[in-house]
Amino acid sequence: MRRERLTTRPSPDPRHDYLVELRGEPMPGTRLTLRLVPDRLVPDPAGVVAYLATFADVAEGLEALALAVLDDLNNELVPRWVEVTVERDAPLPHRVVIEDRQPTWDNPQLLGRLRRV
Repeated sequence: MRRERLTTRPSPDPRHDYLVELRGEPMPGTRLTLRLVPDRLVPDPAGVVAYLATFADVAEGLEALALAVLDDLNNELVPRWVEVTVERDAPLPHRVVIEDRQPTWDNPQLLGRLRRV
């Protein structure tokens, strides 16, 4: 049911690599950033908002949240490259970053321009 809310639309031009970045708050005090290079599908921002709302009561930890989001994105969008960052400041600063890519995809020029923090 959670993945059904993660709606998509066709990429305007799958011949080109471009970065999509979306930010949201799946639960109070938790920030989530999605960065991805789409293939044939791009996430619909309204669908991402509805999708993130399904995590409002998840208490399994940031690692489980990041992995669940990564799995869902890989299943619904099949992006060329994806990075999921989940952060929380309390009770102490905690940050989880996970990334994945299609086995044959590489674009060092695009990934080199991304700000790494």
